Amino acid sequence: MVMEKSSYETKNMNRKKCSIQSNELQFYNDTFLKQDTISFRQYQANILKKCRNKNSLVVLPTGLGKTIIAILLIAKKLKKYQEHGKILILAPTRPLVAQHLSSCQKFLNLNHEKISLLTGRISPEKRIITFRNSRIIISTPQVIKNDVLRGRYSLKNVVLTIFDEAHRTKGNYAYTFLSKEYIKKCKDPLILALTASPGKDYDNIQELCNNLFIENIIFKTFEDPDVEKYIHEIDVFLEKVALPINILEISQIIENLFQKFLEFFTERNLLSSSQKYYSKMTFLQLAQDLSFSLQYGDLFSNEACKEELYDKLHFNDPPIIEIVREKKLNVHSIFSYCSSCISLLHAKELLETQHIYLFKSFLEKLQYKTDQDNKSARRIISSDHFHLINSLLEEKYCQNLIHPKIDRLLKIISEEITTFHNHKILVFTQYREMAAILESMINQTFPNKIRAEKFIGQSTTIHERGFSQKRQIEILNDFRNNKIDVLTATSVAEEGLDIPNVDAIIFFEPVASEIRHIQRRGRTGRHSPGRCYILIAKDSVDVPFYIVAKKKEDTMNSVLIDPYQLDLTENLQRQEICFNDKEGDEDITEYEILKNYRSRRKKEKELLANRSIEEIIENIDTFSKSKKYNHYKNQGVTFLSDLVGLTKNKLTNNVIKMKKHTSNTNKKKNYNNANKIYLNRNAQAIIQLAETYSDKNGKISFEKLKELAELEDIEGKKFYIHFNRACYLKYIKKDKNDVYFLKSYN
Repeated sequence: MVMEKSSYETKNMNRKKCSIQSNELQFYNDTFLKQDTISFRQYQANILKKCRNKNSLVVLPTGLGKTIIAILLIAKKLKKYQEHGKILILAPTRPLVAQHLSSCQKFLNLNHEKISLLTGRISPEKRIITFRNSRIIISTPQVIKNDVLRGRYSLKNVVLTIFDEAHRTKGNYAYTFLSKEYIKKCKDPLILALTASPGKDYDNIQELCNNLFIENIIFKTFEDPDVEKYIHEIDVFLEKVALPINILEISQIIENLFQKFLEFFTERNLLSSSQKYYSKMTFLQLAQDLSFSLQYGDLFSNEACKEELYDKLHFNDPPIIEIVREKKLNVHSIFSYCSSCISLLHAKELLETQHIYLFKSFLEKLQYKTDQDNKSARRIISSDHFHLINSLLEEKYCQNLIHPKIDRLLKIISEEITTFHNHKILVFTQYREMAAILESMINQTFPNKIRAEKFIGQSTTIHERGFSQKRQIEILNDFRNNKIDVLTATSVAEEGLDIPNVDAIIFFEPVASEIRHIQRRGRTGRHSPGRCYILIAKDSVDVPFYIVAKKKEDTMNSVLIDPYQLDLTENLQRQEICFNDKEGDEDITEYEILKNYRSRRKKEKELLANRSIEEIIENIDTFSKSKKYNHYKNQGVTFLSDLVGLTKNKLTNNVIKMKKHTSNTNKKKNYNNANKIYLNRNAQAIIQLAETYSDKNGKISFEKLKELAELEDIEGKKFYIHFNRACYLKYIKKDKNDVYFLKSYN
C-alpha cells in the first residue's frame, strides 16, 4: 500500500515508545484516593502543583489523562475540607457525565452514596435533597443553572468546580453563567477547566479565559520533557486518492452552475470576483449580515452606534446593507441565491468526498423542496446542468460507482489486521448515513473476520433515531471486550468518551475545525503505538479543510506557548470557608422539602424575578460607568434610565405593581389560560417573520414568507404544518397569494 507521510505530522507526532519497568512504577496515594489505583506520571504531578490554588485552564492533548488530574485535585480539596465542602463536576453531555461518575467511584476513597449524578430526568425536589446530601455532584451545566436560578441550592459551599470540555464556554452557554455565579457566591472558589483545544486564535482563547476567570494556563504537548516518556509513537499518514473521471465530470457541471449563480453576487459587488475560494460559510455569513442589518437597519445611520454594529458584520468594507440600499437590490433574491449556492457547494462536497448514495439522496431532497415550491431549490432543479447530471447518473457506469476513499479504507483495515494484528480500529465520518454505509461494507468485505458497528449520537432525525445512552454504553463495552473490532463513528466519539486501546484511527475526511482534528487524532496511541490515517480526495474540499485545521492548530499553539500575551484574572480574593453556620435550609428535613415543594414554586418565581431585576440594574450600573456610555453621551445620546432616574427600588416597585395587575387579570382570564393551546417555536417563528416583514397593512406575500422561513430551517412539510397551525389559531391569515399578520403570539 502506497502511503504518503506528512512531514509536518511526522515531525510533531512521531515519538519513541518508552517501556516503563515494573520496578519504576509508582502510584498516587492520598487520604481520599484508593490505594495503588492511579499510576504516577510526573507531568500530572507538575500540573497538579500549579492548579491547586489558582483558577486554571489545563490544555492537554487527548489521551494524556485530564480526568486523572481532576481526580487528584478533588482528593486534595476533600482533604482540605474534611467533613464539608462540595465538588461540582460539569460535562456537556450525559455520556461524559456518566463517565465522570464511573471515574470518581473507581479512584476516590469515598462512600459512593456521597457521589451523585444530577440530570433533568430527576425531579427538582429530589435534586435539592441529592445536592444537599452529596460531597461530589456531577451534572450537565444546564441542570445546575436552572436549579441555581430558582434558588434550589447555592454554590457558596462548592470548594472546586471542574469544567470539562471547557472550550464550550462561549456566549450564552451555561458554563458562562455558572462560572460567574460561582465566583460571586463562593468565598474560596477554585476552577479547573479542562480541554484539548481551547480555541483557534487569541480572541477565542481570551474569551474563554475571561468567562472562566482563569488565573493560570497550563499547556502540555507531546514534546514536553516531563511528558515524552509516558507517550507512544503516533504515525500520521495522509492517504491521497484520485477521483475517477465520472465523478470529476459531474463535479465540473456543478462547478459551472455554481459559477453561473455566483455572477448574481459579483455583478452586484456583493462578493469579489477575484476571490479564489468560496465556501458554504461565505454565503451563510453574507445572509447573516443581511439579516442582522435589516434587524438593526435604522441604527446604521447613527454615527454613535455604527462602529459597534460594524464589528458584528463579516463583510464591512462596505457592509452588504449599504450595497443593497445603494443599488436598490431585491433582498429576498439575495437570500434565495445564497441558499442555492450553499446547496450546490454541499452537493459538490458530498459527491467528491462521500459515497455517491449521499449525493443522490441530497438531489432527491432538492427535488422534494422544488415540489414544495421552494424557489432556491427550483433554480437548481430546473437548470440544464441538473438534467445533464441526472442523465449521467442514470448511465450504467455510475449505477454502482464506489468512491476511491472507500477502497483505500478497506485496504488500510486489511493491512491493520494482517500486518499489525490490530482488531481495534476507529473510523471517523461526518455523516450518519456514511457511518452506516461503512459499517455495512466493512462487514461484507471481512465476513467472519471482524465485526464493525456504527456509533452515533442521541439526537433523532427525520430519517433515523439516535442511539440511547444505554445503547452507546453497550457498544463501547462490546468494543472494549473485543466483541466489536471496528467502530464507524460520527463526531459523538470525538469528545471526551473513554474509547480504550485504539491502535489505529481513520479520518474518512479531514475536518476544518482544529478542535475536532485534535480530538480525533488523540483517540489513538494512548496505551500502545498508534497510527492515524487521513483520507484526502485530491482536488476536492478535503484539501483546504486539512490545511485550515492545521493552520488553526498552529495559531492556537503559538498563543498557548506564550500565555503572557493573554489578559488573565488577577487579585482574586479568597478566604477559607467557615462551615459553622448551616447552609440555607440544611436544618429542614427531607420530608419537609418534599411536602412543601409546591409552595416553594411560588418562591422560585419570585427569586427569578428578583434575579432579573438585579441583573438589569447591574447592567445599567456597569454601562453607566463605561467609556462607551461617556462616548454616547458626548455624541448627544440620551438614555431613558437617566431621564426617569431608574433605581433598584423604583424598578422593584414597578415590577410588584405589574405582578398585582397580572394577578387580577389572570383571575378574569382563568378559563382561557386553563385551555391555552401550546404554540410550537417553529409556528412562533413564522408568526414573528410575518410580523417583522409585513407592510403597514400587515400583508406579506406567501412566497416571501416561505423564503424567510427557509432561512430559519423551517421548510417543506415542516413549514406547512406550522403555517397551518398559526392560521388555525388566528395569528396569521392566508388570502390567495398573500398572508396577513393578525396578532403577535406574545
